[in-house]
Amino acid sequence: MDNPRYIPTAEEVKRLTAFLKIRSVPELDKLTIHYIEKVTGKSWNDEAVLEKIRNAVIAQKESYWKEGVKKSVAYKGAYSVLGYMAYQMPGYVLEFSEFFANMVTSGLVRKNVRILDIGAGPGTVSVGVARVLSCLDGMTAEITALERFDTHIEAYLAIVPGFLKNAGDKVTAGKPFAKDITQEIPEGEYDIIVCSNVINELTSLDQEKKAELVMNLSKHLASDGNLVLIEPADLTNATMLRDLSRDVKKRGLTIYAPCNDLRGVYCTVSPCWTFQSYEDIRPTNLMFALGGEEEKYRFVNTDVKFSYAILRTDGHRKCGYKIPGEAKRARLSQLKKHLQKRIHITVSVMSADIGDAKNYLFLVCDGTGTTPTYVALPAFHRAPEHEALLTASYGSVVAIDSVLVRFNKEQNAYNLLMGPESNTRMIAGVSTGNIIPDKTALLKEKYGRQPSPNYLGKKGRKPSSR
Repeated sequence: MDNPRYIPTAEEVKRLTAFLKIRSVPELDKLTIHYIEKVTGKSWNDEAVLEKIRNAVIAQKESYWKEGVKKSVAYKGAYSVLGYMAYQMPGYVLEFSEFFANMVTSGLVRKNVRILDIGAGPGTVSVGVARVLSCLDGMTAEITALERFDTHIEAYLAIVPGFLKNAGDKVTAGKPFAKDITQEIPEGEYDIIVCSNVINELTSLDQEKKAELVMNLSKHLASDGNLVLIEPADLTNATMLRDLSRDVKKRGLTIYAPCNDLRGVYCTVSPCWTFQSYEDIRPTNLMFALGGEEEKYRFVNTDVKFSYAILRTDGHRKCGYKIPGEAKRARLSQLKKHLQKRIHITVSVMSADIGDAKNYLFLVCDGTGTTPTYVALPAFHRAPEHEALLTASYGSVVAIDSVLVRFNKEQNAYNLLMGPESNTRMIAGVSTGNIIPDKTALLKEKYGRQPSPNYLGKKGRKPSSR
């Protein structure tokens, strides 16, 4: 084949892994500061400039967290874009860099890849692609960017060319087209179509119209192409994406990841709040300057958490495992029948550890339930037999033997409690390779004793917020 999928060499994987562990992008920081000074005609740390950027960040937050027709996110003023670049862009660049790198190492990306970046902003996706390709010797990318705000296009042209040069001209990306995808989708066929933090901002579209838009976008995919939807990890936007994914699945698209089709049925869990987490970024000097000593929490944005869906038209899935019909594994849709009993389950692990200081807690799913379900492991019960669950990467499939079924009325959620007799096995997926903190040891170090065994009470625990 003239354009095969790109398989990085061992040396390239090593190089890319080391590169992604660097949780900052100094070149982006320099370009952002230079652009601030170009736009304002003043020093980037001039107090008047910083105050206007602060106000822009605050206004974006207030607008962003509104819901429904009240929500209106726009980037029409110069300072609105500077606020985005100062507060949002560093994390988004590292987020997409790692996400795209994982697509490449999973064998999803062709040697010469054509990418359509919708809602390009100041270049988050283009910068991420260029950073990854700077570590790969034989791969090229052609990016077509769309952006409806002129202020973002101007910033894109100031930021992206430097990263394309750093990639050794292996990435081409011209001036973004000023198009609104709710009105017009450009012609052409693409290997990857990316909507990164875009769908939630289309407040003029209801859920039905959003599904129609996604279906129309899928018509521009190559036969083995990937449509990537990325949204923030908060409850409203993450659950919106899960609902949207289910809607387009019913219309014929395949969810490649993160959701697995373990039972071959349409998932109806609602609400489904699940998201991917990467290591925090290092805060920039600009963030510190905005926050000062007293308001760092308002302007230092280091979390990298997001909800995503990779959609395809060819039926291909990341995980092809299905639970055999004869297997003695309880369906999550039948948990009500097993209250206060111990059962065996096989589930997808749909969160990192979201427990408290005394408990490990994971959101799990087998595609059959209608109610959120969590697996809880008290820290003092942790044993080597539990490591498959504790270290499972996002979306991995794990078999768990002997969990006690309880229902939390307050949270309308099931809690499946593990104990010393519980056992776990990785069925599909990989370990994160991360060292999981020993919470019991940490508590003993802090308080000089182990936690009380009265860990969850009789009615089950409230899932920790995420």
